[in-house]
Amino acid sequence: MRFKRTLSFFEALSIALFGGLLFTLLQVPLPWMLGPLTLVMIWQLTTKRQLYWPNFFRDLSSLVLGYLLGASITQETGLQILHHLPSMFVVTALTVFFSCTIGYWVAKGAGIGVYSGVFGNVPGGLTQMVLVSEELDEVDATVVTFMQMIRLLGVVFIVPFLAVHGLSADLDSPLNAMISQDAPLFLPIPWWSIWPLFLLVALLGAWGGRKIGLPAAVLTGPLLATALLVLLGLPAPQLPSDTILIAQLLIGVHIGLQMKIENLGNIKKLTLFTVLSSVVLVLFSLLLGAVLSSITGMGLTTAFLATAPGGIAEMGITAAMVHADLSMVTAYQLFRIFFIMFAVPPLLKWWIGRKSRQAV
Repeated sequence: MRFKRTLSFFEALSIALFGGLLFTLLQVPLPWMLGPLTLVMIWQLTTKRQLYWPNFFRDLSSLVLGYLLGASITQETGLQILHHLPSMFVVTALTVFFSCTIGYWVAKGAGIGVYSGVFGNVPGGLTQMVLVSEELDEVDATVVTFMQMIRLLGVVFIVPFLAVHGLSADLDSPLNAMISQDAPLFLPIPWWSIWPLFLLVALLGAWGGRKIGLPAAVLTGPLLATALLVLLGLPAPQLPSDTILIAQLLIGVHIGLQMKIENLGNIKKLTLFTVLSSVVLVLFSLLLGAVLSSITGMGLTTAFLATAPGGIAEMGITAAMVHADLSMVTAYQLFRIFFIMFAVPPLLKWWIGRKSRQAV
C-alpha cells in the first residue's frame, strides 16, 4: 500500500512539474499554480487514476502564502490603510456586495448552488476562497475553484490591457507625483538571517488561528502573526523565489485533485456566465475607480488598479509597469483581501445557517 501511494505521489509530482513548465512556456499568469492545477485535473479526469498528495503540502503552502501576505504589510502600507480607511471600507464593501449579487444571478442562470456561486464570484483570491470553501459543507469547492480560475484569468488579462492602453494618460496627476513609487514589500536582508524567528511566529500563528477558529487558519494565522511582527518594526526577510514557486505548485496540485468536473453540471453555461460576470465586475471596479479618483484626487489608473478584482501580485506588477502608485494599489488590495478573509466568511456562514434554519 505504501509503495503504491509513493508511486501515485511521484506521478502527481511529475505531472505538476510538466504543467508548470508548459504554462511557463505559454506565458500563462501564475504558471506554477495554474499549470499543475490544470494538468493534474485533466490527467485524473481522462485516465481515472487516483493520485496521492499529502494534506501536509496544502498546509505548508498556505503557511508560506500567509507569511508573504503578512510580510507585505509594511509600516508605510499600514499608514496608507489608516489614512484611506473610510474610502477603502466603502469601496471594498460595495465590491463584495456587488460580486455576491452577481454570484447569486450566476448561480441561478448556470444552475449551480447559490452558496457556491457567491463564493466563486467573491474576489478574495483563488487560493484563499478555495481554502475557505473547503470548510463549508454547503459549498462545492469544485465550482468555486472553476469560477475563481476563470475570473482570475479574465481579470489578469483585461485589467492590465485597460490600464496600459486605456488609462495610462492620467499618470501625471499631482497626487501621483507626490507619492513614492518604490516602496518595497520586503527589506533586502538575507532571508536566512532571522528566518527562524519568523518561522516560529508563523507556526504559532497557524496553531493559534486553529485554536480560536479563524477561517483558513493555516493561512490567516501566519498572516496576522507575521504582519504584527513587521508592524512592530522587525523587517521581514524575503523568501527565495524558488520557495514561492514550490508553494504555488503544492497548492496547485491540491486544488487540482479537489476538482470534480462531473459536479459542474452544464460547464459551457457556467463558463459563459462566469466570463460575463468577470467582465461586469471589472467594469464595476472601473466605475468605482473613477469615483474614487474624483473624490480623493488619486490618478485614475492608480484608483482603477486599487479597486480591480485581481490579486496583489498581478495588480502590483501592472501598477509598476504603468508607473501608478504602487504603495496605494498594494494598500487597497491588501485591505480587500483582509476584509474578505476575516469578515466575509463569518457573514456568509451566518447567512447559510440562517437560510438552513428557515428551511427546516
